[in-house]
Amino acid sequence: LAQVVGEIGPDSSAGTETTALWLTFVLVGGASLAGLSAWIRRRFGGDPSEQEAGGWSLYIAAAELGSLTGVIVSSILTLSWLISDTEFIDYWIAHLVVWAGTWLFHWRLGCRTTGKGIVRNEAFLLIGAAVGMLGLAVSTSYVVGHLLNWAYDGSMPDYIPDYGFGPDAASWDSAVDGARDATPAMLTFGAVWFWYWWRNARLAGHSVLRHAFVLVGGVLGGLGAAVAAGSGLLFTVLLWFLADQDGTSATEHFDTAPVFLTVCIVGLTVWTYHRSELPDNKRRSEVERTYDHLASWVGLVAATAGIGVLLGGVILHQIMPNPHGWDESLGEPMSGVITLLAVGGTVWWRNWSRIQAHAVEPTELTSPVRRIYLLTVFGSTALLVLGSVLVMVFMVIFGLLEKSLGVDELAWFRIPLAIIGATAGVALYHGQVLREGLRSMPAPVEQVEQAESVHVTLVAARGGDWVRDLAEQTGVEVRLRLRADLDDFVLPSADELSEAVRSVGAGEMLVTVAADGTFEVVPLKKG
Repeated sequence: LAQVVGEIGPDSSAGTETTALWLTFVLVGGASLAGLSAWIRRRFGGDPSEQEAGGWSLYIAAAELGSLTGVIVSSILTLSWLISDTEFIDYWIAHLVVWAGTWLFHWRLGCRTTGKGIVRNEAFLLIGAAVGMLGLAVSTSYVVGHLLNWAYDGSMPDYIPDYGFGPDAASWDSAVDGARDATPAMLTFGAVWFWYWWRNARLAGHSVLRHAFVLVGGVLGGLGAAVAAGSGLLFTVLLWFLADQDGTSATEHFDTAPVFLTVCIVGLTVWTYHRSELPDNKRRSEVERTYDHLASWVGLVAATAGIGVLLGGVILHQIMPNPHGWDESLGEPMSGVITLLAVGGTVWWRNWSRIQAHAVEPTELTSPVRRIYLLTVFGSTALLVLGSVLVMVFMVIFGLLEKSLGVDELAWFRIPLAIIGATAGVALYHGQVLREGLRSMPAPVEQVEQAESVHVTLVAARGGDWVRDLAEQTGVEVRLRLRADLDDFVLPSADELSEAVRSVGAGEMLVTVAADGTFEVVPLKKG
């Protein structure tokens, strides 16, 4: 249909054969779709439970996200004509109209309510939010990067002819043109993120999928980008002072600084926002534990890599024999060591200290997040040590059998030795922490009672910020189900509702909210 609409425009250069082909698809496909839609409508009318089928939910999600892709592409290209002064092509406007209508139709289908809740699965809502967040972050980086490049090029005393930069590259007009080219994508992905996350997923209440999106996609993704960019910027600065530049000017050497600074700014923004979306409970929750352990893992990996480079590229480089071609400057490895230890060590120490401050609490010791973290770190580092030992033993035996165990072969031992030196201490420390935690754990019965999480099924006419406030004040996992018999209701008192949920003390509860704001809390148990 979009092709046919586009061919009608005055700029169309398609022949009769092409127009006939697309028109055939519209007529045959449209008739088939109309017949199938009428049949599905009759099925739903005869048996409303058909809308609860997983296949129907999957179709809605696939059609909605597929049409969203068409909306994104056509919107960017249409806005490029309006903002970036690109060539006007009515073809993309036709695509935008058709794909937007298709998306809106399937969005409304997904909003229908069945006996099991809304047709649209929360996972697909978060997929749309993830697409919007990633696209918004990348396009914003382009806008900010062009402005920082303009500031950098304009402040440097000379240009970089080797990179093809000329006098116009540092002009304000050039920076504006580059930022303007990225603005259509930024506006489009910003709208997608606003609709899927800010307008819908954010207000749906806390859940495991929502926490995973916030932690993995937002907190860990933003922190990882900021740490990587900050490390690159610090490495560039250290390299200028510690390594021989061989005649390279400061302008050429620090040319990547605007890129690192851009990624660092955007990454910190993403990290800060999603960190604020984590629930702030009076007692430490699994969400907060997960965040601390993920951040600690990022820092630990960087710091361990720094120790490995220090041992293999600096210390063992001076102690062990160096064959021809290995005697290089220590400026680059020392710059890498300082960068990894400074950035990774700071991130690890900050988060691990907060984790260990709660290590005396029984709920912290029995937390599955803590166990998974300790077992993963201990197991992976122990395997690296074992693998390095196996490699060295193999090299020795092979060299003896081949009678070729010389200086060149011994020089390669610095790599497994560096891995052992960097990971052995990490394995021993985390193994000791794991053993102490197992010895300090309470009795099994007490473990079960304290490790259980509380689940609340909330039945109300609509959601909103009050659902998130309930989850944050009580520290429970809230699952919202909308009432089909009410259109609106009076919001209940948040303090009274939170106090009622806490006073019940059951592991699972059903909370129903009436139209006048009164509520009933029903404790549940397994049948």
